[in-house]
Amino acid sequence: MATGCGGGSQKQDAKEPSGTFPVKVVSASFPTSQRLAKDSTMEIVVQNAGQKPIPTISVTVKCGPGLGGSFNTTTADTNAADPQRPQFVVNKIPTATGRVNPPLDPAPLERSSAFVDTYPLGKLEAGRSATFRWDVSAVKAGKYRLCWRVNAGLYGKAKAIAASGSAPISGEFKGVISRKAPKATVGDDGTTVIEQP
Repeated sequence: MATGCGGGSQKQDAKEPSGTFPVKVVSASFPTSQRLAKDSTMEIVVQNAGQKPIPTISVTVKCGPGLGGSFNTTTADTNAADPQRPQFVVNKIPTATGRVNPPLDPAPLERSSAFVDTYPLGKLEAGRSATFRWDVSAVKAGKYRLCWRVNAGLYGKAKAIAASGSAPISGEFKGVISRKAPKATVGDDGTTVIEQP
């Protein structure tokens, strides 16, 4: 019998426990007004509001099937070899341990899973919080919509639910990306770039 990557025949979800896990969304923020080429931060802070560890706390940035509501969008050009186009370039993704990118770092973004639109931070103990932070740059002008959803696992067996009396564990950010790029000047030290609003 042929097997996939990993060399074993065990299903990937075999070790994920089944059940529901209460989650509280502490905060969720992303600027509604954006500019082309301007860096911004999307941040979602969640807390394990239950009595048992969450197997794999993660956030999916996507609205259902297709590319709708993700960092990418599609072009209407039927002649395009690849219809996928970035709406935001993701400069840094959430990681369990902080990573400082050196200047002009050519290395690819570190990912702890093969899921394209889902960003896991691993196990989250009861009462503990996790911060998901994306540093992005807008590259396509116009209206944008980013959907997000908190998950308790990667394979659907462990399900996140909203803690009693708390905000929903999914939502969306809507806004506009202006064609006007930010003004930038060089600081007095001759090297620091200062962006003007």
